[in-house]
Amino acid sequence: MITVEMNAIKRNDLGKQANKKVRDSGLVPAVVYGRNKENINISISGKELIKLLSATESKENSIISISIDGTDEVRKVLLKEAHLDTLTSAPLHFDFYEITEGEKLKLVCPLNFVGKPEGVKQGGVIQTLSNQISIECVPEKIPNNITVDISDLNIGDTLFVKDLPIEEEITILSNPESTTISILAPRIVVEETPTEDDAEGAEGSEDKENTEPAKEESDKS
Repeated sequence: MITVEMNAIKRNDLGKQANKKVRDSGLVPAVVYGRNKENINISISGKELIKLLSATESKENSIISISIDGTDEVRKVLLKEAHLDTLTSAPLHFDFYEITEGEKLKLVCPLNFVGKPEGVKQGGVIQTLSNQISIECVPEKIPNNITVDISDLNIGDTLFVKDLPIEEEITILSNPESTTISILAPRIVVEETPTEDDAEGAEGSEDKENTEPAKEESDKS
């Protein structure tokens, strides 16, 4: 579980003009909401948000600790939605979900496949059908990803969701019979070789083409 710390400013002015003013100052308007919690409108650093979005780890599963400037308030949240400009990808507005202690959260967790399968060493091909699953757990147990060693997979083997190494505190919501990865046999391309009949047919056609002009010349004389 990754925890990211950010500072924010509480904002009271709302609407398009107020949001534009916030963006012009280098900040991004955002809202924090949660179950049985009052919404709070904030402004947060655009640079920090871009950094979060470009992080290699799973940004959706990172717990963000937001300190509200000028207060003792600290909100622990998850990034739920990032509204970006369709042309420039500049951040326009962010939605954060505030975590309640002990509350089980439903989220999508990426799968991190490691190792080279035995089947691939023998010429097989990896077919990835799903690289993420849906899970449910308390905030303290949120994994950034689930690492899966696929080194032992041979040609013809299939890795199902039910085969994934999951901690007891995490509940899988995806279909346990769903396939994540399969090792397929290599494709064999068979090239046809000409038979003797094909070769004789080709020679006969060539001879026929060569005799046509001679016949034409004979008729002319």
